[in-house]
Formats: sequence, C-alpha cells, structure tokens
Amino acid sequence: MRLARYAFGAILVALLCLTGTMARAQENAELSGAVSDPTGAVVPGAKVTLTNPSTGEARTALTNNAGLYDFPALHIGSYDLQVAAPGFENYTKTGIVMNVAATVREDVTLTVGAAGTTVTVQAEALHLQSETNEVSTLITGQQMTDLATNGRNMVSLTTLGTGVSAMLPSFNGVTAQGSTFSISFNGMRPGHNNWLIDGGEVYDRGSGGKVDVMPSPDVLAEFQTLDSNYAPDYGISSGGTVTMVLKSGSHDFHGGLWEFNRNDAFDANAYFTNLNHQATPELRLNIFGGEIGGPVWIPHVYNSDRKKTFFFWSEEWRKYIQGANPTVTSTVPAGDFPVSGTDLAYSAYNDKPFSPSQIGTICNADVAAPPCVPKEFAPNGTRLVNHDQIMKFENMGLTPGEPFPGNLINNKFIDSNAILFMGTGAIPKPNSGIASYIASPKQPTYVREDVVRIDHNINEKMHLMGHWIHDQMSQTYYPDMWGNDSYVTTGDVFANPSWGSVIKLTQALSPTLLNETALNVNGNTIGITPTGIYQQPSGWSQQGFFPGANNTDTRMPSIDLGAPLGTNWTINYWPWHNSFLNYQLRDDVSWNKGKHAFKFGFSYMRDDKNQQQQADTQGDYTFGTDYTGDSYLNFLLGFADKFQQLQILDTDHWLNNTYSFYGMDNWHVTPRLTLNLGVRYDGLPHVYEKFNRTANFVPSTYNSADTAALDPSGAILATSPGLGNPTNAPQPFYLNGIQLPGKNGFDRGLVKNSYNTIQPRIGFALDLFGTGKTVVRGGFGMFFERVQGNDVYGSDTNPPYAYQPTSNAIYFSNPSTSLATGAAAATPILPASINALAYYYPNPGTVQYSLGVQHQLAPSVVALFQYVGTSGWNQDDQRQINTLPLTNGTSTPYADRQAVQGGANANLYRIFRGFASIQTDENATNFSYNSLQTALRMENKHGLTLQLSYTWSHEIDIRSDDLNGTVSNPFDLRYDRGSGTLDRRNIFSANYVYKVPFFMHASNAFEHTFLGGWELSGVTTAQSGVPQTITYNGSDTLGLGGGTTNRPNLVAGVSGPKTQKAWFNTAAYADPVAPWSGGPNNGFGNAGKDNVVGPGLFNWNVSVFKSFALTSHEGPRIEIRVESFNTFNHTQFQNLDLASHDANFGQVTSAYDARTLQFGGKFLF
Repeated sequence: MRLARYAFGAILVALLCLTGTMARAQENAELSGAVSDPTGAVVPGAKVTLTNPSTGEARTALTNNAGLYDFPALHIGSYDLQVAAPGFENYTKTGIVMNVAATVREDVTLTVGAAGTTVTVQAEALHLQSETNEVSTLITGQQMTDLATNGRNMVSLTTLGTGVSAMLPSFNGVTAQGSTFSISFNGMRPGHNNWLIDGGEVYDRGSGGKVDVMPSPDVLAEFQTLDSNYAPDYGISSGGTVTMVLKSGSHDFHGGLWEFNRNDAFDANAYFTNLNHQATPELRLNIFGGEIGGPVWIPHVYNSDRKKTFFFWSEEWRKYIQGANPTVTSTVPAGDFPVSGTDLAYSAYNDKPFSPSQIGTICNADVAAPPCVPKEFAPNGTRLVNHDQIMKFENMGLTPGEPFPGNLINNKFIDSNAILFMGTGAIPKPNSGIASYIASPKQPTYVREDVVRIDHNINEKMHLMGHWIHDQMSQTYYPDMWGNDSYVTTGDVFANPSWGSVIKLTQALSPTLLNETALNVNGNTIGITPTGIYQQPSGWSQQGFFPGANNTDTRMPSIDLGAPLGTNWTINYWPWHNSFLNYQLRDDVSWNKGKHAFKFGFSYMRDDKNQQQQADTQGDYTFGTDYTGDSYLNFLLGFADKFQQLQILDTDHWLNNTYSFYGMDNWHVTPRLTLNLGVRYDGLPHVYEKFNRTANFVPSTYNSADTAALDPSGAILATSPGLGNPTNAPQPFYLNGIQLPGKNGFDRGLVKNSYNTIQPRIGFALDLFGTGKTVVRGGFGMFFERVQGNDVYGSDTNPPYAYQPTSNAIYFSNPSTSLATGAAAATPILPASINALAYYYPNPGTVQYSLGVQHQLAPSVVALFQYVGTSGWNQDDQRQINTLPLTNGTSTPYADRQAVQGGANANLYRIFRGFASIQTDENATNFSYNSLQTALRMENKHGLTLQLSYTWSHEIDIRSDDLNGTVSNPFDLRYDRGSGTLDRRNIFSANYVYKVPFFMHASNAFEHTFLGGWELSGVTTAQSGVPQTITYNGSDTLGLGGGTTNRPNLVAGVSGPKTQKAWFNTAAYADPVAPWSGGPNNGFGNAGKDNVVGPGLFNWNVSVFKSFALTSHEGPRIEIRVESFNTFNHTQFQNLDLASHDANFGQVTSAYDARTLQFGGKFLF
C-alpha cells in the first residue's frame, strides 16, 4: 500500500509536468446565455466578463455570431457578469449563484446608449433549469449548516428531493463504513448509486454500496443529487449520483470551531424498552472540530493581492459510545458449569419432547426421555460409539441407553477442554432467572477526519485544485459483525482508515475551448481484530486438523449447540484484513461552436481489492442430540457431530478495469429551445483475481457421464468419476463442471463479458412562452451498471482453491479420532457448496425517462411538476440451481422430495450430483418504476427558505437489492414479481429555515440580544410503508434441499388492526400443502410477496439556533443550537415479524427512535 501511494505521487508529478490540458470535473457548473439588443437581434462580438468576487478570479469571452457566450468548468460560488459592446450601455448582473453540477442560462438584453453608463441588476436566488433535461435536487450550503442531522451524518440530506425512497435508520452512525446508504432514486437499487467529492469518486465498489469517506457537513459547501436522466459525462453506474463539493478558501480568512453532543439522559425512552421493562442503553456522542480557509499569503512576499493561492483545512473528532441493545439469550444454568475434578449434577433443563423413534435411538425403550448414557449401536445396527468408550461407561456402573443415575456426570467423563472452555465465560453464566443472560456492552466508535483543499491560479488561463480527505476510524461491535454469535461475550474491533484525493488542472486553450484533466485516488483498509473472550485458556489441548493454520491470538474453535440450548459461540474468521484502492484518470474537453456547446471526454478507472477469504481456520464444531439426546451434555462428554476447518486463509487480489468515452452537444436550436444530445460508452469487463485463484461452476460443462458416485451417507466415493486435484491438496475434489479462469477458453473474470453498453441520452428544455418563467423539460437516457465485486468474492472458496475437510462423529479434543471406531477419523470427500456466477452475465441496464414543467411563481419561488419513469433489465439476483428436480420422472414423481422432507440427505438427489448448494449470481431480473412528482422551492422570502417535495410512485420488481437477492422459487422467477421493498406509494418531505422576526429590531438591548434573532429549522417527513413479504417457516412442503423461500397460502380475511400486537390479520394465511399430499404449485404457497404493507413514517425534526455577534455583523460570532429528532415523540413502528409460524407472527418488533436531543455550539469568524 505504501508503494502504491508513492506511485500515485509520481503519477501526479508526471501529470502536472507533461499535460497542458485538463478535464471537465463533474462538480463544475456552467453559465451560458445570449446577448441581444432591444429588438431581439443578437449582438456578436460583445465582451462578456465573469468575476468571482471572493477570489478575484475573472474569465472573459466574446459572443459568437449567434450572440452566444459560454463559461464551462466554473467553481461553485457567487459571480458577477459584465457585458460591454459598442453602442450599448454596459451591463452588470451581480450575485449569480453557480451551484454544483448546475447549468445556468443568463440572457442579457443590452440598452442602446453610451458605454460609460452601466446598468446594474441583482440576480435572483433561484434559476429555472432551462438548459438541461436532467432531474436533480440541490442541497445548498445553508441547508447543510442549518438543517440538523442526527449524529451529523449528511446522508439523510440526500432524501430531501422528489423520487427518493429511503430506508435509513433514525441514527445513521458517524462513520462511512458504519452508515447505511439505502437510498433509492426513482426506483433504482441503492447499490447502483455513485458518490463524488470535487468530481472524484469515493464509492467503494465492493463494499455493499458504502463510501470510503464521509465528510462532516461543516466542510461541504453544497451537494447535488442527480436523480435521473443526467448527462453522459456521468456514468459507470445506473442509479443516482451524489456530487459534493468541499469548501474552499477565498481572499478573506474564514473559519470556526464547533462541538455537538448527545446523551441518553436527554432522550425519551424507546417504545420497546418501556414495553419490555428494560434499561435504556448508554449513549454518549461527542463531535468537535474546527476549520479555517483563506489565501496562502505572505505579506509583501507571496500572493500579496490574495488572488493566487487559497487553502481550506479542517479537522474533526467523533467519539460515540453506544450500549448494545439489551439482548436476552438462553444460556447454561449456573449449576451446570463443570469444575475440574468435580462430578456434575446435571439439571437436564428444558428438555424437549422426542418422538418414539428418537427415544429408541438414544435411550432404551422403557425410558421416558433423554438424556441417557450413549449406546454403542443404533437400532439399525449402525455403530454410534466405539466399544472402548462404552466399556468406560459400564466400568463406572452406567448402563448405555439408561439415564445417568441422579443425572450425576462423573468428572472422569467430562472433556478437559470443555471444562476450560466453559471456564472462560465465553458462554456466560445466567444473570437473569435460571438460564437467561442479559447484556448491553459498550460499543465505542472513534473517528478523526482531516480535510485539506488547495486552489491555485497558475495564470489567468490555468487553475490547479487538489484535495485530500482522511478518515481514521475504529469501531467496536458486540457480538462480532458478519457472524451469528448468540452471546455478546465476544466482539471485534473494526479499524478502517480511509482516504479520498483529487488533483485537477483546468486550462482555457482559447475563448471557446477548455480542457480539464483530473486524477482521483480513493481507498481504504480494513483490519478486524477480535475482542472479548476468545483466546485459548492455559492448559488448552484441543487439536484441529491443521494446528499451523490458526491465525494469531490462538482462538478457540466455534461451538454450535443444538437442542435444547440452541445457541452458538464463535469468533468468526478474525483477525481479517481487506484493502481497496481506486484510481481514475479522466480528461474532458468543452468546445463552443456557434449554437453548439460540445463536450467530449474519456476516463480510465482501475479498482484493486485485496481481501482474505472468509472462512474459519480455527475450526467449527457442531453438537447435536445424538448420543445422549442433549447437545450440551454431548459437548461436556466431548462427543461432536461434526468438525470442519480451513487449511489456509489465503488473500485474494481482485482487479477490474473500466474505460469510458462520451460525447455530448447542448444545441441551442433557438433562444427558447435547447436540445441535449449525447452518447456514452463504458467498457465493463468483469472483476478477476490477479493470480487466477478462483473457480466457477458452469452448468453447460457438467458431464452427466461423470456424475458423482455417492455412498448412502452422501459422501463421494474415492472411485467416483469427476475427481481431480490440480492444487495437490491432501485429497481430491469433485470438479465436474468446475471451470478455472483463463483455461478451456474461459475468461479470467469467470463470465462471458458483455460489451454491448452504448448509452444514448437525449433531452430538451423549452422556454414555453419566451419569458424565462416557464420551462418544459424532458428526456430519455440509457445507463449501465458496473456490478459490485461482492458477486465474485465468494468464489475463492470454491474447489480446488480452498481445502476445508470435514469429519463426522468425532471427539471434541481430537477431531481426527472417530467416535464410532476409536481409530483415525475419515475425512470423506463431501459435496462442496459452490458460490457461482452465471456464465452469461450481461451488465445491468436501465432506461430513464421524464417529462415535466418548471414555473417561476414569483422571484425566488419555483414550482415543479414532472413524470419520471425507470425500467431496468438484467438486474442482479441470486438463484439456487442445485435443488432437487421438481419430479424424478417415475410413477412416484415426488418420492425423492418427500424423502428429503423426511430427513434424507438431499445431496443424494440433487440436479448436479456431487455438489451441495450451488448459489448462483445472475443478472436475470427486471423492474419498472413510474411516478408523478411535484415540488416547491422558495429562497429567503420574508426570512423563510422552504423546500416541499411530494412523490406518488409505484415500483415493481422481482428482487430489490444486489447482495441479498436470492429468489424464492428457482424454477419460476415470476413467483417473486410484485411491488418491491423500494415501493413507497406516497412520499412527502418539507425542510425549512425561518428567521423568527420577533425582537429583531427591539430597542431594548436585552430583548434584541437574547430574544431576537432566533432561527427555526426542520425537516418533516411523511411516507407510506413498503410492501412486506410473509414467509412460511413451518414443516417443509417443498423437499427441494434448501435454497428456497416459501410463502403461505392466502385465504379470505379482513385487514389487521395495525397495532403493535397485530399489524395484519394472521388468520388470513394458511400453510401450503406439499405436492405429494395433493398440494398445487409444487408446494409453494400462493400468497404474493407484497400483500402486506408495513408501517409508514410521520416524523418531525425541529431545531432552534441563534448567533451572537461578538463585534460587527460580519465579525466573529457564537452560535448555539438545540436540535431535536422525532420532536413530538411520536411512536413510529418499523419492522414486523413476518414468519408464519413464529410466536410473534404479525407483531411489530421494532420502532424508530423516540425523541432525541442534540446540543451544539459554534464559534465562527
């Protein structure tokens, strides 16, 4: 990584030394217009000067023969426009605000007269979008600073526009990787959004839709969300694009200090905390920092006129301590914790009823129920426990198949490592009742963020900009993240230093030709280390298959306990490491010719992802109810059902390359009509592993002649066809249908790359009446998505590149010894579970289209009404392709499925015999979205700045996300077609900043100082709920071997009362019927995926704040803030229990946060 950073520095130096051109950065704005005389005739050759008063930077252009001027690649800010032409009075317009990624038109009508006379007008605060068809929403600097966000997380501000369906929590964290980015723009998947800062991408392509850095709202000047139909200079994604701009320096020094705090003492009690009589988890949030910006200035030495070089610097710390939500977990009664050398009086707690056949296997026929002393043979004659072990029981006076007398377990039978394990506290002793454990451990998060931006005017025609953002983050999780630990005795520390950087050079080659070149580098590293109770205690002697494979910290193996406890302890595969590095070089040219504003560009992007495999080298044990009838007692005796261990935790090196080209023309057909014509091409070859250490399963290459030969247990016989060992592992792999990258004509990326990604984009903007007050806009655009790397990362554990042997019926302390024989345990060749990619793997595509009208109701008041639609194809989903076939082709077509439902090994009957699960990523689904959107924006009218947005929409899909999109019925994708989880029919939001007029002009000094000048701001959200899918979790009616999700049958019923105890009518759902019992639809229920709508949201966040001037109005001042979220403490339900056989089926299980308060203060100058 250090070498990569040095290489980046060398590239920057070479770029600045060799290039004389530069690219259009995606954060830039553009100002254009026409100059005419009072008769409407164009005025060619007029001198147009645009000046930024804050930096003194000025640019000049001459109107062309069509009377047009154009200033591309403008930095955001307020500008003054001067126009001069012989025979006309000079014209000046001040305060033209250029926002991020905006295209603004300012037409000028000159007045005949003397050149020495100047007409000066003030620009309006809001512009109609009269030059482009894009659908977008601007979040201004005032909104950034005045609208409160819970935890100072700017992501929530992206939801203020139309067409945005968000699934954000009440509190969205203080880190980039710890935040949620579940935001859908106009029906598009959240993972398809892109995030830019100063034109440089900060999206981590391969981290589930996360970003690398998350700047404080105080360092952002503003941002814009490009929601639909945006120009072809944006691409490599098909969702919304959020383009942010950092603050920059000016010729005056500005800066500030700030601190914000939250404490659970000021928060209202949560609904479910009160309902369950639990204590409120601890919460402490402290965010503090400072910033300064201005000229790089040495009086009389450098930059004396303060127009050359400018800087902005900020540093912020975020300290967040959150107690985990109180969890109640079943644990072992205190009396059942073993002590070395002491017999254990086992309580045999919470025993479950057993069927007669189960009792007959474990206990003798006259015994009522387990636990019992293990027997040597099962009723069918299969040996369960070796004879020597049985003799040890009998020599102590125990009878196999009979209960332990008095439930007393002799200490000689208790495994020494089981004693040591239980002595660590990894499985905790109860602290509530007989066998319950309640805990809420602290989960601290620490962030330090550094931001630097430099702007340098090389000369009048060349400008250099660069920024560096660095987030240093450490976050603690209990229980461990990405795991399934039942206990919070174990966690992990997630360290995630991240960075983003841009360097950009802009050069005006002529008055009509401008070129920009930009280099962007962003990335992060992840280091996850275990914390809590996980290290092997002194005296530990348990052996795995590969003692040298264990990572540092000598972790104990994972323990999975079945009935009656039903819990799991694990430390997962920590420590674990990951790194991501993205390079992007782009060049863009802007050229004005007559009525045409041409733009052309190319970019090259490379992503490097180094990531360790995600499997356990410490090993995993499973304990079931065989032998004694009690999983915990089996654990104490050291009788394990299964042990699995990864031999080597390898690091994979994933790479992808993207190359893009575009061309566009904003054609000013008439002064009233502009056409936006463009096309883009993205080359999107699939991710590949640098050393080809991965594999894929391709069904078309599976040879039925080499179908695996299995023994009755489901293991692959050593004589089976289809075996191979190209990696010289200790035993062969079944490789029928397995293809390796770069061999047999298969691409290194495991799939057949698709290059059919040409993307036309067409739009128009029409000044309907020629008054500049009503604009009709519309367009059509095609977009393609680069699939995230997460689709392929799991293929690194496919055979033959990951050796994870498994042994069954073995001893805990020595899994290489068989319980049944007492000799060396076999490690059978078992059918592997495969993470596959469909060989035909086209890139996901969308078409976006819109038609709408903007109208200026009054100066600085703009209304919007528009239709926006989206259609998508080849969207990502996951499908289990190795179930049992629906029928077996015999006179009893469902016999195999019925056998699996009854407990038979599914691997004996699967479609591709020799493999277990084959979970396949494919791009095979589609979606549609249609909406009507209306909005009103008012800028500082009578002290009020207001934005209102309303959207009616309907989204239909098969799957709604990329990473967890397994289809329910692998034989019929249409089974999942319906309204998706992005479908909110009604979404309303309002945000406002209001200067309260009372006492502002009071003559009384106390009233004026302390009662006047208060401001009120807030965000109000009202939205309907999203469709919910009812799932069936009763007795298996499918018998397909897993990888499916069933739903119940829908029967007649009334709607539910919408209460916490019964959100919907659970009696409206009945169990599906298996096909072997005469049920239809192959055992799948007929309930649609969308026939229940979850709770909606109606929320107010209101803040009050006031500034106290310390000197003059423009001088230093202190600002105090009181910010509230869910101000009126309205209970807002969130999630539902949707599993039809759960005890809480139909109940609301969580709610958004109760009212919380956040206090802040700033010193500004």
